[in-house]
Amino acid sequence: MRRRSGVALIAVLWTIVLLVSITAVASSAARSSAHVALNTRASVVARTMARNGIIAATAIVNDSLAAFAADSAQRDAFLSALTSTTSSATTPVTPLAHDSLGEGVYSATFVDVSARLDVNYAGVEGMTVLLRTVTSEGEARQLATLIDARVRGESSTSNEFALKASRDSVSAALLGRAARPSVRHPFQSLDELLEIPGMDEALLVRVASLLTVDGDGRINRRSAPPAVLAAAAGSLVDRPSRLLCIARGWQRGQSLTREIQAVYEVADDGLRLIRWREEGR
Repeated sequence: MRRRSGVALIAVLWTIVLLVSITAVASSAARSSAHVALNTRASVVARTMARNGIIAATAIVNDSLAAFAADSAQRDAFLSALTSTTSSATTPVTPLAHDSLGEGVYSATFVDVSARLDVNYAGVEGMTVLLRTVTSEGEARQLATLIDARVRGESSTSNEFALKASRDSVSAALLGRAARPSVRHPFQSLDELLEIPGMDEALLVRVASLLTVDGDGRINRRSAPPAVLAAAAGSLVDRPSRLLCIARGWQRGQSLTREIQAVYEVADDGLRLIRWREEGR
């Protein structure tokens, strides 16, 4: 009898252990499901609010451009004021549109893309001029040649292509015209410049605020800094030709943020969407 009782007690204990384990696993799964559900909801809210930010900001710009359609001076003044605020440690960018809806919040601002040098249109000479402000002449030209070779759709590791790109730039200079690369394999983001041999993150950070991949080759002479004007290979204009709208959305109490970058051409009748990028953070 004592032997049977001992076996029964052991069986009961193992049953209890098994039930406790099942309960713990179920509780952990429930917590994980709840966490996934919260993150999914926060992601949906963040994306919705970021899209609302784009809609609100572009509506303000389109309405203003329509209102100033008959007055080019007011139109230019509005566009200049739209992108004149720059950020620093003490003066953050003032958003053009900022609002909330329930638990969701969005903030949107504009950047004058045509005040920056587009790596896809700069050519070897343009990139060399800009890069030598942060590195040596030799390294600047080497990087510029490899960047230009990539834009042309040529192998960035081939000396033949690099020499060809350099010869094209020299020939253009002798003929008195700026070299303009035929864009076959354009950079889609500035981060892709890190794929270029010799380009490190520290160097890219120093010139990132002067570069873009969203331009059309035109430079806004009124807003471009001296370093960009000195490197400009395309035509100079007196107003933005392209604007980048950066909108961020998030849910209060959640760290997840959704960022949307929408590139617009500035046309006479308003903004025309050129490119759309989304990124979760």
